Amino acid sequence: MRQLFLVLWIFAAGVFASCSKDDPNTELSGDTDIALTKVDSVSGVYLTYNNTYISSTDMKVVSNVKGDVTYEVKMDLNTLTPELKAKAIELFPKLRDYHGLGTDLKITPDLKLEFRFKLKITSEGYLDYFTDGKPWVMARYGDGVGTKYTIKNKNGETLTRAITEKTGKDEWPLGFYLIKTSLIEQEAPSDHPVFERISYRVNHRFGLVYVEFLLKDGSKVKFNIIAFFV
Repeated sequence: MRQLFLVLWIFAAGVFASCSKDDPNTELSGDTDIALTKVDSVSGVYLTYNNTYISSTDMKVVSNVKGDVTYEVKMDLNTLTPELKAKAIELFPKLRDYHGLGTDLKITPDLKLEFRFKLKITSEGYLDYFTDGKPWVMARYGDGVGTKYTIKNKNGETLTRAITEKTGKDEWPLGFYLIKTSLIEQEAPSDHPVFERISYRVNHRFGLVYVEFLLKDGSKVKFNIIAFFV
């Protein structure tokens, strides 16, 4: 009888340990009180379309609740070329509807874009909620090349993000700096109405510093992001 209780205890302990262990695909550890995510901090965002610089705007931290960081981006679409303005008016509603963003993504009658979105950000890395509202790790700074983060969407499709490069040396330009980065790449869901592929770079100090979208029509939109205050 004593042996039976011992076996049951070991089994229960194993189950508890496996349930309490962080899911590498959906959970982040680390400090949530970091300089990068202080409320009212503003980062510069610089937009390039097909390798031509187009415009810039700001990305502001409006709240930070235990690492769940809400950003606000506002942009005047009237500053874009007529071609890009028309593309933005066409594509942003598709993004809003596909990701269920509701009023968090809108274009005002005078063509001002207003966008609020949430990311989990800690000293360990980044996580987003853009896939059916589920948490999905974007990157951990300490993970090496070949690391993959997967999630299954509501259509049953398994999506994968993979670290494909770690520069290991200061070579990525960020303002007046050269920094080390990790490159993460992912294919968009097969039914995505706008994107074909997404790539981005992160740095342990400056966070997300670059995002590149390959659109369904073959064009590329790139964002360089600089957190001046860090």
